[in-house]
Amino acid sequence: MKLAVTNEQMKRAECNANAGGVPFLQLMKNAGEACFNRINQLSRGVKDKSIVVLAGRGNNGGDGIVLTDFLLEAGANAVLIFVTDLPKTECARLCYSIYETGLNTSLYAHQKENVKLALENSEIIVDCVFGTGFHGDLEDSLSELFEFINEHCNAVKYSIDVPSGCNSDTGEIAYNAFRPDFTITLGAMKKGLYSHPCFEHCGLMMLADIGIPQSCYESCEAILTEDMIREFIPERKAVSNKGTYGKLLNIAGSARYTGAALLSTDAALKMGVGLCTLATPTRVINAIAAAVPETTYIPLASDAAGFLSSEGAGEVRSLIHDSKYSAIAVGCGLGNSEAVGNLTEYVIRNADCPIIIDADGLNSISGNINVLRENRKGVVITPHPAEFSRLTGMSVDEIQYDRISAAKNFAIDYNVTVVLKGVNTVIAAPTGECFINTTGNAGLAKGGSGDVLTGIIASLIAQGTEIFYAAVLGVYLHGLAADRLAAGRNLFGIMPRDIADEVTRIGLRSTAVE
Repeated sequence: MKLAVTNEQMKRAECNANAGGVPFLQLMKNAGEACFNRINQLSRGVKDKSIVVLAGRGNNGGDGIVLTDFLLEAGANAVLIFVTDLPKTECARLCYSIYETGLNTSLYAHQKENVKLALENSEIIVDCVFGTGFHGDLEDSLSELFEFINEHCNAVKYSIDVPSGCNSDTGEIAYNAFRPDFTITLGAMKKGLYSHPCFEHCGLMMLADIGIPQSCYESCEAILTEDMIREFIPERKAVSNKGTYGKLLNIAGSARYTGAALLSTDAALKMGVGLCTLATPTRVINAIAAAVPETTYIPLASDAAGFLSSEGAGEVRSLIHDSKYSAIAVGCGLGNSEAVGNLTEYVIRNADCPIIIDADGLNSISGNINVLRENRKGVVITPHPAEFSRLTGMSVDEIQYDRISAAKNFAIDYNVTVVLKGVNTVIAAPTGECFINTTGNAGLAKGGSGDVLTGIIASLIAQGTEIFYAAVLGVYLHGLAADRLAAGRNLFGIMPRDIADEVTRIGLRSTAVE
């Protein structure tokens, strides 16, 4: 499992590994070797290449010492530069004593111009200065050094574990932080690297195994991977019928937002739900019925502007007590009104099945979010940061500063599953379990993408997938479909309606025979 850890969790994991028979020095050697292998592979060999390794005084500098030794053994023209002073931590000092005689080293503090000349002429620059140990501001000399590298050196740049100048707990970035093309994280991904603005600063992130057993990590978030999500995919049984795969009620759409009703319904059907009923104003049915003939429709009364009226909301209430539905989706394109708010609250309090609330469903209850605690069979909410801001009272900047904690705390407090959308969508359960998604791209930044995601998740819930894992799987597949589409076209041309079609082409679990 690919984990995301805080600095303290990483320290505990290293201590647990040391106590379990993998000494700190061995972890440092493993880190240096793993980073060498990554750099060697990405560079298609390092023989005769000019490489500068920047080392700090702590254990990250120790990783750089080992890395430099491997580079020299492979025939690289590698020089190790201590940016402030020689190693200070016990493990890094021991490492230096082992490798010192074979290294080509210098001190930046004493040889600034020579160091800058070496950096200008290098093909690869490796940052092993701080790792997880940084917070606050850079010293003036390091700020000057990193500014020079960022602005004037054309080398391929790597950061080991964490870009120096980045806080790996919070995602904060110091002025002139080292700006890598690649970040090779050690042992586990660092939680702050998925926060903003750090995520945009790290270049391509990759994980290097340094020999810490999985059992050494405690209470960590996980990064979604293909291997993890396979177990959440519902089976398509050889002996089955439409009733086998659930019945979804989708309350969505208005005259202004007909597309939201169409996209969410189409996505739910293509994700495999057996029966989907769309409850929507009559004007919406007239607009989209020919495009989605596979669904059934319940026409609702609307006001003069084409939004759900109080009368229409009353018509939906009678459906909520019909136990035939295995999931209900509410909110896509409904509009933010008192009628929608009253209806959403009624659904939360009275539905005898899981509910997924998106968009205007969320906006309409932002003044009474305590109603979420009254849900009977589980709720998924799918806010983007602005919608989450309206729900929580937090600013968007506060949310983006620590998306994981924001989603996790809300999920626990209100007993709901939170899908906090955006880059690295966070999925948090009421139990405290939390996943970070890494699929998806900027092609999803288009109106309608969220409606498709709602349809996918609602479909999975209706088919019987446990509510949290339906959200996890839905987010992963939604992003993966966008990534697959991006492989064949530019990001500008990815349309939300294409996402649902692409999901049908993703190889899911094979048919089971009863």
